[in-house]
Amino acid sequence: MAGKGSFRKLNSLGQLLTGKTPLIVHATESWYEKLRLGEIDFFEKIAASALDRGHKPLLVHAGSLNSRLALAMDHKHIAVGMRKAQGPGILHAHTSYLWGFWYLDPKGYYWSSSLVDAQFDPGAVDAAEAEYFFNGVSGYMKRENVSKLPQPERGTARLEPAAAAVFLQEIDNFKTPVHYLDSLEMIRNTALAARGRVYVKLHPAQAEHTKSQVLQLCSDLPNAVVTDANVHDLIEAAAVIVSQNSAVGFEALMHRKPVITCGRTDYHHATLAACTAADLQHCVQNAPRLLRDFPYARYFYWFLGENMLEPQKDEFLDRAWARISAL
Repeated sequence: MAGKGSFRKLNSLGQLLTGKTPLIVHATESWYEKLRLGEIDFFEKIAASALDRGHKPLLVHAGSLNSRLALAMDHKHIAVGMRKAQGPGILHAHTSYLWGFWYLDPKGYYWSSSLVDAQFDPGAVDAAEAEYFFNGVSGYMKRENVSKLPQPERGTARLEPAAAAVFLQEIDNFKTPVHYLDSLEMIRNTALAARGRVYVKLHPAQAEHTKSQVLQLCSDLPNAVVTDANVHDLIEAAAVIVSQNSAVGFEALMHRKPVITCGRTDYHHATLAACTAADLQHCVQNAPRLLRDFPYARYFYWFLGENMLEPQKDEFLDRAWARISAL
């Protein structure tokens, strides 16, 4: 057994030709060692159960020669961190916007997932079950100050009510753009349209060049306030939430706040999409009215409860293997 985990390292393609049916996980560098050591429950539970289900779990470095050759073969594959891997025998595994929930998706994750093209039908979601799920998950996340990235303690910054809060990312310079408006365009047009204060929160990974530009722009805008306050506090203080496709935008749904997305995202069903500056200004002024009756609890349950997987749930393996077996 490689390391302490349940995967065996794929050293040779000959391993694919004998014994049980291969289940091959292709992991990028940031994931590979953790999987090899059995440190991630999602993968360890799948790997540990593979033999009983007629498969042998194999692990390979994504992008290596063995990985590329194996992907061309008719086996079952799980890609982690490989956005461009596509094919009938491939599933993509990745953490979702909230801790504890995972993608296992045939197209990808985040803005590449199959949910981008899926239809959300609130009438097909059980209202009572959705409300129970929503209250449990959102209550825990808000109460325990859980967010995608570490946050300061709640209530440590004094926040006045705001017309909007803009949450930045570091995606403006992606080789294949996924944003409709860049960071400066989001801030400028939100501030122009908002009838009041606009909070702006930089991303922890913000490039220094972008940070300098943002600080300069905000100093020129009379209603823009740069802050490092807790994201839950900022969401609660703001009437409207603006981001490109940030996890914070999804987290804002827990607070039943109207969200405007300025980039490609798979939770667009619950937001207003702003593709131009004019779109954004219109959305900032009208989002509370347009999204007033949105069924947040049903959407939350549909996205997370029905489409994501929870490794801590008893039904996790049955749901995961149903997707793997369907390849």
